[in-house]
Amino acid sequence: MPRVKKASVCILFKDMSILLVKRSKEHIQHANEVGFPGGMVRIGESPLNALYREIEEELSLNNTHYNIVGQLNPVKTMTTNIKIYPFVALLSDETKIKPSEEIEKWDFIPLIELRPLVYSDLVETRLGVIWGATARIVRELFKEGRNFLPEIFSLIPH
Repeated sequence: MPRVKKASVCILFKDMSILLVKRSKEHIQHANEVGFPGGMVRIGESPLNALYREIEEELSLNNTHYNIVGQLNPVKTMTTNIKIYPFVALLSDETKIKPSEEIEKWDFIPLIELRPLVYSDLVETRLGVIWGATARIVRELFKEGRNFLPEIFSLIPH
């Protein structure tokens, strides 16, 4: 039985928007895909420590620039067999993001634009289509995120 690989991603939350990135064409895995910043957990590394390392590598942010407020249930990818650990964090207002060459574009996408993911498997954004594990993580954010970000509740269609 193959070993399940692990990854950590960060849902960076600011002003009712979340940071999404579009991976560069040269990125080995998930080239041109829209998702969350983050990456693979190394052997002997915890998902949280991997998250800190990846956010510093990809966005030049150390953990003083954001405050982790919660963790969502892990999501497994369908084809690559990766178990993704999503963390939710509040980004400080004065933070300057400096993306690495892994990231082609990035933007804060208002959660209200992502509401279709409550009932759908994909949504178009100005960065590109959100689908797959990223869509399932956003759906989980709408479902469970209100436990640590109560303002999300107002965005959930009733």
